[in-house]
Amino acid sequence: MKRLITLFMAIVLVLTITVSVSAAQFVPSITNKGAPQFVVIDQLNGKDVIGYITGPDGEQLSTEFLECLDITSLIDALNNNADVPEAVRKALLDAYEELKKPDTKISKLCPAIDAIVKEQWGADKSADDLVVKELFDVTDYCDDIDKHFKDGAILDLTFDLGIPAGSFITAMVFVDGKWQPVVDCINNGDGTVTVKFDKICPIAFLVPGNGADGTIISPLTSDSSSVVVWSCVLVSSLVAIAVLFVIRRKRANG
Repeated sequence: MKRLITLFMAIVLVLTITVSVSAAQFVPSITNKGAPQFVVIDQLNGKDVIGYITGPDGEQLSTEFLECLDITSLIDALNNNADVPEAVRKALLDAYEELKKPDTKISKLCPAIDAIVKEQWGADKSADDLVVKELFDVTDYCDDIDKHFKDGAILDLTFDLGIPAGSFITAMVFVDGKWQPVVDCINNGDGTVTVKFDKICPIAFLVPGNGADGTIISPLTSDSSSVVVWSCVLVSSLVAIAVLFVIRRKRANG
């Protein structure tokens, strides 16, 4: 009997460790949602305007049109959508893999997010209280934005993310294999969010998790399918141990 108990405890310990190893936390729909929409802010010569590039002195340098920028969703990258350029797909999947690494925390991926959280959300909060709500790539096909970014310019873009008014949200971009915070991320109070970019690339939006603001989260490397599998293994182990115990008792009484 003692051996059975020891075996049971060993199984529980292994399963607990396995299930608890997790990556950065994600809203469960992260891998199956489509791309969000740009918000059109103006019209110019019959074209939809979605943003402006401004220089360090505030001078408007360029107008960004809806026809020139594109959003690639994570699901399109995962499904190898033929319309997604290989460079864009690779960049987005690299960002995704970085977030999936075991024991990954936002505070380690992007330490600067922690200061933003404490300043804008609460002094008792940390970056690790956040979950990834959105992950997608932004690509420009018309203008050489990088030449403006090198001179310190900023691009403002607004996305329709369905964020509740007053909710905290911030974002980070994946640049040269590392995560860094965006210049600014503003909840406009109408479901939209305006981001100030100094580089366009894969972007992850972060919101309060662990039940805050009603957000439901799940660890990416321990998603619902993994939990079900390990739960079945645990139940099977318990049944096997119970059967062994009954057989031994019968033999002992026989």
